[in-house]
Amino acid sequence: MKRFLRFLPAILLLMTGIVLLGASTEKTYSVQEKALVDYGDCETHDFPDDYIVIKKATCSATGLKYRTCSVCGYIEQVTIPKDPDNHTRISSDWMYDPEPTCSSAGLKFHICIDCNAQIDAQEVPADPDAHVRDGDYVVLTQPTCVAEGEKAYHCKLCGEYFDHQEIPIAPDNHVTSESSAWKVTVLPTCAVEGRMECYCDLCGHVALTKAIEPTGNHTPADSWTVDSEPTCSSDGVRSHHCIVCGAPVDSEVLPAQPDLHTYSVAYTVDVAPTCISEGSQSHHCIYCDARTGEEILPIDPKAHSYSDEWIVTKEATCSESGLMHQVCLLCGEDSVSTLIPKTEHTYGDYEIIKESADGLSAQVKYTCLVCGHENITVIVFGEGDNDDYIGDDKDNPLNKIHPLAPVSDSILVVDSEQMIVSNIARQVKAGDFVLNFVNRNDFALYDTEGNFVAEESFVGTGFRYSYDDPDGQGVPTDYALSVTGDVDSDGKVTSADARLILRAAAGLEKLENAFFVAADVDTDGRISAQDARKTLRVAAYLDYFDATYKN
Repeated sequence: MKRFLRFLPAILLLMTGIVLLGASTEKTYSVQEKALVDYGDCETHDFPDDYIVIKKATCSATGLKYRTCSVCGYIEQVTIPKDPDNHTRISSDWMYDPEPTCSSAGLKFHICIDCNAQIDAQEVPADPDAHVRDGDYVVLTQPTCVAEGEKAYHCKLCGEYFDHQEIPIAPDNHVTSESSAWKVTVLPTCAVEGRMECYCDLCGHVALTKAIEPTGNHTPADSWTVDSEPTCSSDGVRSHHCIVCGAPVDSEVLPAQPDLHTYSVAYTVDVAPTCISEGSQSHHCIYCDARTGEEILPIDPKAHSYSDEWIVTKEATCSESGLMHQVCLLCGEDSVSTLIPKTEHTYGDYEIIKESADGLSAQVKYTCLVCGHENITVIVFGEGDNDDYIGDDKDNPLNKIHPLAPVSDSILVVDSEQMIVSNIARQVKAGDFVLNFVNRNDFALYDTEGNFVAEESFVGTGFRYSYDDPDGQGVPTDYALSVTGDVDSDGKVTSADARLILRAAAGLEKLENAFFVAADVDTDGRISAQDARKTLRVAAYLDYFDATYKN
């Protein structure tokens, strides 16, 4: 009984190892250490010769076995190496590699699902029907007009033909030979081909046709035919024509007849009448310069011959058209006066009516120094010299790009409820924007990605600025920025912004918060096609956003 109690911990340890198979080594060692405390350690363990196998090794996994010291109950666990010959999961279907063909044997086997090893490999005899196609069907016998043909596949391994099939009768596939009968069906003439036909040796139908070249032997008529009549200035031609094809044969020249004129029905003016002299007209021969039936044309008082020089009787100005006329070289009479177009206005310097908040353009008035005419237009300010122009018309002073004007502060609108600062003009740099705030030393400006914005960068819609609250509590105040007309956050107003606003008006884009405020350029509380149209005109410097005008 004492001996049994002595080995009880070892038995319990063995049962724990079986139940908790795969448990960590640390767990087993804890039980062993407890056994050592209770029963002491052996200087030399007394193990049985045979191990008890807990898990057999397979081709893909190691196994596990153990044995127990008969003295102290110590359990020795040993990993069993993988057994490449112990396959536990084998496919039920046979695999073939290679498959048997008509000329060679194949190999079949099962596959181990775990290690892909081939198991139970067996040779498969050659299959005389397992041919391999060498391309498409091969025609063995061509079909004819009365008999079917034959086609089959050619085996690239053994050279035999297999899968024989019939080819339907081909009604037009006639058979002829050198002894086949030919018959002339259309006789040739001097200019027209003849025709002959060959008949099929099998069905007797027409198999081939062949043209017979024209003979080229004309049969001329007895009488002459005039091909072209002679005139007063050119010869004519007559010939005998072939009675079969009409071709001219034996042509002769008919000499010209100088007195045989053909006059036109209409008159031709020979000398035009003028304001001081008569003219003449006659019928002209259509072949030569002979004339007949000459008539006198009376003086035409209106047929003046004016000089190329124009005489100015009234100079044109920018407010009134001028007058000029010519003088007849024959009778000295003046022509009817012709208007001289008004001249271009002579404008002085412009007067600014409204200037955009970004300082890049303005609505201005030009006044003519001569007549006082006023021209209201838009000018563009730029950093170039005085030779920069909009477009190709450099002669028009209204197209000049003027030197860059200073940028003034925008008229900002702060919405403390929605936490949005709007009415920001386009192309305002961050360094200039912060000057609008008294607490700019504690100011931090970030773009839509949360990156700090440099002073030289433009402020864009969706940017945010943070600063400590005025009560000094240290709680940062965060506002979203809205640049009027800028909905792609680049700080500019371009056709791309107009396109996005139009898509939003059609329900294809969704613009919210600061972006909605930027898109609603006419401040009517909604995004419409009118907002997109206004933005496009501002992008082209043809209009302004009224809310961003400077006072």
